Amino acid sequence: MLIVMGLAVLLLVVTIVMGKSPTLGLDLQGGVSVNLQPVDESGAVLDDVDTENLDEAIEIIRKRVDAVGVTEPEVSRQGNTITVQLPGATDQQDVIDLVGTTARLRFRPVLAILPPEPTDEQRAELEATAEEMRTQLGLPADVTAQDVIDEEVAAAQAQLEADPENTTPAEGPQNSYGVDVQSDEFQQLAAAETQLATQLTAREDIKADQEVVLADSSGTIYQLGPTFTSGDRTLEGEAVEDATAGLNQQGEWVVNPVFRGGEEGIDLFNEAATACYNGDPTCPAQQGSRGQLAIVLDGEVLTAPSINEATFSRDQIQISGAFDQESAQSVAVALRYGSLPLNLQPQQAETVSATLGEGALQAGLIAGAVGLAAVFMYMALYYRMLALFTFASLSTSAMLLWVAMSWLGAAVTLAGLVGLVVSIGIAVDSSVVAFEGLKEDVRKGSTVRSVTHKSLTRSYSTVVKADTSSLIGAAVLYWLSVGPVRGFAFYLGTATLLDLFSHYFVLKPGVMSLARSRFASNPKLLGIAIDDLEPEMQAKLTLAPSPGSTPTASMAMSKEA
Repeated sequence: MLIVMGLAVLLLVVTIVMGKSPTLGLDLQGGVSVNLQPVDESGAVLDDVDTENLDEAIEIIRKRVDAVGVTEPEVSRQGNTITVQLPGATDQQDVIDLVGTTARLRFRPVLAILPPEPTDEQRAELEATAEEMRTQLGLPADVTAQDVIDEEVAAAQAQLEADPENTTPAEGPQNSYGVDVQSDEFQQLAAAETQLATQLTAREDIKADQEVVLADSSGTIYQLGPTFTSGDRTLEGEAVEDATAGLNQQGEWVVNPVFRGGEEGIDLFNEAATACYNGDPTCPAQQGSRGQLAIVLDGEVLTAPSINEATFSRDQIQISGAFDQESAQSVAVALRYGSLPLNLQPQQAETVSATLGEGALQAGLIAGAVGLAAVFMYMALYYRMLALFTFASLSTSAMLLWVAMSWLGAAVTLAGLVGLVVSIGIAVDSSVVAFEGLKEDVRKGSTVRSVTHKSLTRSYSTVVKADTSSLIGAAVLYWLSVGPVRGFAFYLGTATLLDLFSHYFVLKPGVMSLARSRFASNPKLLGIAIDDLEPEMQAKLTLAPSPGSTPTASMAMSKEA
């Protein structure tokens, strides 16, 4: 018992020291909740909607929410309604814009593959290296390696224009700073500055007609050009008619897009393919290969395949790479729908103030505290010393629950608090079953010491059966419900599992330790009235001294008689 409680305390301390704590849901810390429904072009709500489209919309919304760093968002679906809850959010319109805007799938040429974004420690080292190399090269602090390269390129172009037949490179530096761009120092400066410049473009700063720096799901960072355009045509998701995922002849997962015919579809794609295949400056060759054309959705590079042919038939294109089944299907779905597969319109938006959330949290905590106090008073009144082990079991469950919720990251909602309060009653029921079974065995004439193990083992079997029914109910609720009811079911089920654990490893060993102590000789300390015992047991207890006392004279005379 003490070992288990000690481990629970240790885990709690470690969790707190590491800065972990349960996250509060929208109804406890405030935030914004939005209900979205699919509508047609006229704005009328659609009743018949493909489930696959709804699920894909939910996944895209989740990615958008995760990208802005909202803690413990909840995106769920009930029927055709998608509910988005963002704890801590304050601007209702920003949330609507975030989750309801139909983003566009775009095709952007890859200009460069950049090194990973440096950490703070790496950034400090790179800045020191750049400063040292700049000093050795004699470059002013406000001059970058790219400035020097630009001067070299401009000088070479001027020489070529002046004498087109002279292709021999000029000797020595061609920049005003007298820096040899082939030197090791300059190469180190250029590399350091390139890595320091690696910074992902913020979602709100992404523009279709501007260069951006974005990453794919594996963390590879790309410098991308503007969305490919030709005249007034822009290569976006509308150019794709269909896309599927499948296996090629080598058994590898690939994506097979089908482009629409005509100038807005395959013709426009082939113009982009030709530019990348030929290594055009707008789509330069990468790492000794052909140019790459990135497929971008919601600020993430889905894939950036190399273009290995100048032109394609609209239904004979294959995108290969390090795909597994899930990633191939994800890219295919994104290509097929281009963005959100449905036009979603907010039907209801609600803002819960932080003050209201704090009030709900305080009310929930007060309810829990009152419940615990009432339970402990009840147990102390009827079961005396045994109540201490109920309290120890509940305390252990509470500590372990705090640790589990902190590491799992599950949000605590008002419904979850209700589930926890209900679980207190379940835990007390378990104690009552155990204690009443023990009292019944003692009333029949058994001693506490001799019957405790057998009685608690039998009662634990009953507790397991009772708690299993609660677990089944919680599991069914969690599986079939959404929103607050799901939170209630989750916390009720988790607390019930911990009750089974604490009952077996804390309450049972604690009561057995009490049964082996001198206190077990006095049933009153266990909440058992002497009048309820068998006559033979009453006689023994009448003659026996109470724990810690010495025999009286009348007792001694009785024994001599």
